[in-house]
Amino acid sequence: MFFEDIVRRLEEKHGCTAACALWDAKSGETLCSYRTEKVFKSASLIKTPIMLCALEEVEAGRMSLEERISVLPCHCVGDEAPVIRDGRDVPMSVLLEYMITDSNNSATNVLIDTLGMEKVNAFSRRIGLCDTVLRRHMLDYEAARRGNENHTSAADMLRLYTMLHRGETLTPFMCETARPILLRQHDKELLMFADPARRAAHKTGGLSDIAHDAGILYGENRTLVFAVLATAPDEKQCVAFHQALSPHVMAAV
Repeated sequence: MFFEDIVRRLEEKHGCTAACALWDAKSGETLCSYRTEKVFKSASLIKTPIMLCALEEVEAGRMSLEERISVLPCHCVGDEAPVIRDGRDVPMSVLLEYMITDSNNSATNVLIDTLGMEKVNAFSRRIGLCDTVLRRHMLDYEAARRGNENHTSAADMLRLYTMLHRGETLTPFMCETARPILLRQHDKELLMFADPARRAAHKTGGLSDIAHDAGILYGENRTLVFAVLATAPDEKQCVAFHQALSPHVMAAV
């Protein structure tokens, strides 16, 4: 496939190990399927399943978007927004917004403890995300050293965002609430690099050795569901890989 050849070439050029899934939501054509089953550290890609699990709780009436949740010292990891501080009671809607659009880790930790890791993992299993597991809080490096790492795959992210696009498996409420938040994503430095103004409902993620981007890209000719995951000794190599791949993806939509 054309895209697979490009991915291999850029992977070699930038010293990365990558996975790439591109699916045309209008025609049903698979444009790229490259290492989609490989399991990666998830970084902030795990935040989309967390959001959807929270929205399921809201729809079931067990929680509310207006419900105020306490921020504790254990949740704060140095990236707190002005409204997400130790001692504040913050509405769930605000926590979800910051978790996705700013990738705020403190907001994420509040939601993890509110929901419980097992509930998030049970949700992921129920919707068929076989490789997506939440095992630790954000920036809990001690847990990561013990082997409690969060994981996902390009196949899982492609499945998740396909469900969000189609409104299948996930309910209309969950899709219609989640997509606008994902459309407000601030990080455009990865697959959106070549055309940051392009509409995309997506989530990025990065650590010292990875950079990921997954979501729904809305173009004039195509709507692409995509998942591009990359790992390398240095995150900068992964970022360069995404930025080099970006023009090719934008040309396809």
